[in-house]
Amino acid sequence: MVNEQQLRNSLALLIPLASIFWALSIPPRLGWLVFPEQLLAIILALAIAVVFLDSSNENTSNLVARINLGLAVLALLAGVYLAIRIPVLSEEAFFRPKESLAIALIIVPLVIEGLRRAVGLSLVIVFALFALYAVAGDVIPGKLQARASSPPELLRFLATDTTAMLGLPLSVTSFVVVMFILFGRTLQTTGGTAFFTGLSQAVAGSGPGSSAKVSVIASSLFGSISGSAVSNVMSTGVLTIPMMKKSGMPAHRAAAIESVASTGGQLMPPIMGAAAFLMAEFLQLPYKNILIAALVPAILYYLALFLQVDFLSRRFNLGTGNPTAEPASVKNVLKSGWLLPIPFCVLIVALFQFNLSPEMAVLVSLISLVVLSFLRKDKSQRMTPVRVLDDLIHTGRSIASLILVTAIAGMIIGILSNTGLSFSLGFVLLGFGENSLFGLLLITAVVCILLGMGLPTTGVYLLLATLAAPPLINLGLEPIQAHLFVLYFGMLSMITPPVALAAFAAASLANAPQMRTGFEAMRMGWCAYLVPFLFVYHPAVLLQGSGLNILVTLSSIVVALLLASAAIAGYARSELHSGIRIALLILAVPLLLPLPKEWAWLQYLALCIAGFVLLRYWFSAKANKQISPNLNDRETH
Repeated sequence: MVNEQQLRNSLALLIPLASIFWALSIPPRLGWLVFPEQLLAIILALAIAVVFLDSSNENTSNLVARINLGLAVLALLAGVYLAIRIPVLSEEAFFRPKESLAIALIIVPLVIEGLRRAVGLSLVIVFALFALYAVAGDVIPGKLQARASSPPELLRFLATDTTAMLGLPLSVTSFVVVMFILFGRTLQTTGGTAFFTGLSQAVAGSGPGSSAKVSVIASSLFGSISGSAVSNVMSTGVLTIPMMKKSGMPAHRAAAIESVASTGGQLMPPIMGAAAFLMAEFLQLPYKNILIAALVPAILYYLALFLQVDFLSRRFNLGTGNPTAEPASVKNVLKSGWLLPIPFCVLIVALFQFNLSPEMAVLVSLISLVVLSFLRKDKSQRMTPVRVLDDLIHTGRSIASLILVTAIAGMIIGILSNTGLSFSLGFVLLGFGENSLFGLLLITAVVCILLGMGLPTTGVYLLLATLAAPPLINLGLEPIQAHLFVLYFGMLSMITPPVALAAFAAASLANAPQMRTGFEAMRMGWCAYLVPFLFVYHPAVLLQGSGLNILVTLSSIVVALLLASAAIAGYARSELHSGIRIALLILAVPLLLPLPKEWAWLQYLALCIAGFVLLRYWFSAKANKQISPNLNDRETH
């Protein structure tokens, strides 16, 4: 009898090895002619097999286990056959209808069923709707009418066309994202999680709200690497949510802070939940350009969250909740783990100085991480052949579901292109926004949140980059502005009810009501709903323009975030009554608007008035030594 666990691990091991094989350009070095689609077919088959074998456990009946094993073997055979024949079928599918349909009838249902088992029904339902449109688009009246395809024709297209299943999304995930996930896994093995958590605690200190600040800082540092808002919640939230609850913070608020912080990790360079690589390919821009543009918006996102956490903690007199009475200093944390930041420096230098491709840059930094681990004093954090093997297997298993997601996303993108729906939908949206860019942005934001509900990070971006970004570009936005806009609002579906996956995951850890946590996450993450509009109307936020303009714009926005955060939290050195809170919100507005030069005086006036109000409260608090009311008496919301 086949040992299914060993088979699954062996197949999972081959996925990252195949990516390394391609990153090192081994085929051309050996004189082999290998098309990327051929290797993609093999990687996809491996991922399907891993997912099916992962479905079996000790509670699975023998019959079901054998079915899973049979489906895994079938996927491998189909993948190998497709890899061999794809150079011919991709060019001559029309002339070989029986052969292309036969392989499609095997591989496409296997991908769909594997996706259902891996991530649930949400993306499967989305795909089914697009597939239905592809075969019945001719019966839809109006501008969204399309040429219909027969089911056999559609299946042949999805399986063998290089713009569908084996297209760009699967290519980026298989050849680039796998490498970064392997890097993140190796970083955990060498003590990266403990290092980032310790550094976050050292930066947060032991003052009011330090436990919540640890959540914000740790998620900003590690969330980018985790690849998923939900997985970031489940990894860092296990530590930070109990800490926040211990400090006296209500369970729903602790869960909300963790979910907002973890969602921001998908927007923070250098990895951005794999969206940065896909965006670079979509826009045909160097990867480093995406990182530079995304950096300031992500910093503003976390700055607003950090300010709210600080103000609320001081207002309600929250303690630290840290497991240690006094966290280690930043100096001591860096002294004990100074080797770990070096691979990140290697990554940045490889990308920016030597202009290496993302997969080669991360491979170099990965090698440096493994080598440096031998200098660690703690033997448990040194890499060994066994740990390297374990990390490769873990990477293969964790990336398998993402590979299926991008395969389905590629099929959806292929349908959009083949039917012309992306053009038609863009034309309809442009009709709404032809007289108002702001109106189109609002409509697009709502569409992005609705389409993103229940989908994983990569699936969200791929869908929105194809559907929602083109109309914005056609109306005059720079492509990078449009793509970052839809990415932000797609990710906000993670904290926006009724389907707020990250907020609900955090609520389960905190034993808090899910919907209450979701609405609290919206309140805590208010800045995330604002930032995309900022970089549309203020290109300086994406570091575009003169140095002076960037400095002035960012300074105004930071002051506005300070005012708005104080108003929302109801605190600025002392408690603010409702009238002052409304006034601060009003004063923040002109600092955020893209006013013409003749109206610049309005911003200076707002700054002066806000400064006077805040200074008044500052000195009033020092004089009166006001004591904040107890949380249990004052806050039951």
